[in-house]
Amino acid sequence: MLSEAWRNIVTGASRGVWFAVALAVVGTGFGAAEVASASSLVAQAEAFQGAGANITTLVAAGAIDGRSCEQLKDLPGVSAAGALRSSGEMRILTLPGSTVPAREVTTGFLPVLGAQQTSGSGLVVSTEVAEQFGLTALGAGSRPALLTTLGDAAVAGIYDYPADGRRPGFGYGVLQPVPPTGLFDECWVRAWPQSQEIRTLIRLSMVPVDETAVMEPPLVSQLNTRHGLTFNGPAVFEERISRFGAMAAFAVSVALGFISVRSRRLELASARHSGVPALSQALQMVVESTVIAATSLVLAVSAVLSMAHSADSAALALLGIKPPVVAAAAFVVGACSGVFFTKEKHLFQYFKNR
Repeated sequence: MLSEAWRNIVTGASRGVWFAVALAVVGTGFGAAEVASASSLVAQAEAFQGAGANITTLVAAGAIDGRSCEQLKDLPGVSAAGALRSSGEMRILTLPGSTVPAREVTTGFLPVLGAQQTSGSGLVVSTEVAEQFGLTALGAGSRPALLTTLGDAAVAGIYDYPADGRRPGFGYGVLQPVPPTGLFDECWVRAWPQSQEIRTLIRLSMVPVDETAVMEPPLVSQLNTRHGLTFNGPAVFEERISRFGAMAAFAVSVALGFISVRSRRLELASARHSGVPALSQALQMVVESTVIAATSLVLAVSAVLSMAHSADSAALALLGIKPPVVAAAAFVVGACSGVFFTKEKHLFQYFKNR
């Protein structure tokens, strides 16, 4: 039966090429749907974070403890936290009469903005300031400086703050890293995944304030609300339509496997009439269908892997290859069931209806 299976595969009697291609299309289709669905969610999550929508801010003028704010980075899910306070305007002598808003920030504030820093200490300027004063070529080993009324100020980094819906006021400015001592005006926390607890825990960075003191109430907000207040990726992922892809691939592939054998029912019934046992035929069909399934699996997995390109490519690949794997196994199951649904006693009926 093994040699018979091999001859059927080589000569094309099993229609292996056609069923392998059909099975590969099924597996690739449902696998690609999974990859596309998950990739869309990944892109949305990256856009959400790229716009700073996962940054929570607390504004409380003169009531933020710098050290307490920076310690928030130790909370689960928090990648960076830092405080800032205004330090007035910085006058640049390169362009007479020009001033740049300046702020003092703790070192933990720079990762919140995603600032690109070189080695050494110095100012961190916005992209607009860097372009205006010719500092865009900042790199390792370079020590450009801004000529200010207080002397030369070394520039150690650049941060990007696009006008994409985030809170205005930081697109044109200078940040000066300082030790986290004293009081600050704001505390910023970057966290992922988002947690509503951050909006409560960020208040721990405030110092006790005399109730009789006149001050603006603290304001907790989101840096950018254009992409919504929250990104509930896990819930959307669990409700995606493509999650049924593996089940659908199983059903379609079982049907394909069954059809691949039933289309040869006259051949099988004739062999059964000649004394070939049903179990031997089942072994033959297992061999033939396994070769077809393996061929389709190679084709489908190769196609799916070529689509899984992102920071989470490994997770996307595992998600995408599930339907092709299920489809390949289901095809073998369907082929075996087709053998036992083919009866020797129906030989003359098969011959009549051929």
